[in-house]
Amino acid sequence: MKLCLRMVLAGLFALPVAVAMAAPIGYSVNSDEPSGDSLHSIDLATGIATPIGLVQSGGVTRLDVEGLAFDPAGVLWGVDEERLKLFPLSQATGQIGTAQERDIVGLAMSTGNDFGMTFTCSGELYISSVSEQSLYRLSLDGAATKVGTLGVNISSLASFGEPARIFGLGNGLLSDAGPVDNRSLYEIDPQTGAASLVGAIGPAVADYLQTGLSFDANGELWAITDRSSLPGPMGSEILKLDIATGLATLNSTTTVTGFESLAIAPPGDCTPVVEPPPPGPAGDSIPVLNPLGKLIALLLLALVGAAALRRTTARP
Repeated sequence: MKLCLRMVLAGLFALPVAVAMAAPIGYSVNSDEPSGDSLHSIDLATGIATPIGLVQSGGVTRLDVEGLAFDPAGVLWGVDEERLKLFPLSQATGQIGTAQERDIVGLAMSTGNDFGMTFTCSGELYISSVSEQSLYRLSLDGAATKVGTLGVNISSLASFGEPARIFGLGNGLLSDAGPVDNRSLYEIDPQTGAASLVGAIGPAVADYLQTGLSFDANGELWAITDRSSLPGPMGSEILKLDIATGLATLNSTTTVTGFESLAIAPPGDCTPVVEPPPPGPAGDSIPVLNPLGKLIALLLLALVGAAALRRTTARP
């Protein structure tokens, strides 16, 4: 009986650890399938990628979906570089409502953008363009407004917290044959677009072309790499990134290759920090020191005294 009780207690103590170690489910588009782009759900702990469906609108399959992100309401959005379209898509089927597509206008270049994409807690949508090395704010009607110059090739974005902290991950290689581009994590100012180096992702990551980037609901930063047409291990690598140093650890490898985007959860930690009010002027924090406070104190003392006197005189 004692042994059984010990086993139950050990299991209960181990349960929080197991839950903490569990990895979330992410969504990504495989952009290298011969039949067209398809939406997958990915177990980030194991790398098992489950196809959901072709990304289609009106029977037309998309061929270059570069970014995915959840908005604050939990709706999944994507951008298509080939057609320069912004759209919500179904997590269950991958389908796009024809009437929901928006043309993206206001970009200086129509090709080579390799979009990164993220929503903030307030619902603002940001995209990054590699060809322009710039950050844009994108309205849901498709109008792009340049925020500023990044100065580096960043092909994925992720946002967390309020006020928003936006991070971007650099390209690994400039082409299938190299050379090495920019294997580093950056924090991006959402007001100016300036990218500040956090740190290199380190040697644990194999060569890659582009990436997807997303925070989970707990504030953990994840990335997925595009390794299509590259030598070495098959599959896209799934990484955890330290936002303080940029260093990456390999978590798992997917069962298929060609993933250039990642969406895990809506923007998290959206309750702004409320600063306590400043203290009042010296001497005003204790009301009894004010004239009104003194008067109230005297009246209370008078009432207490009167009540005590009444009890005394009422005794036989």
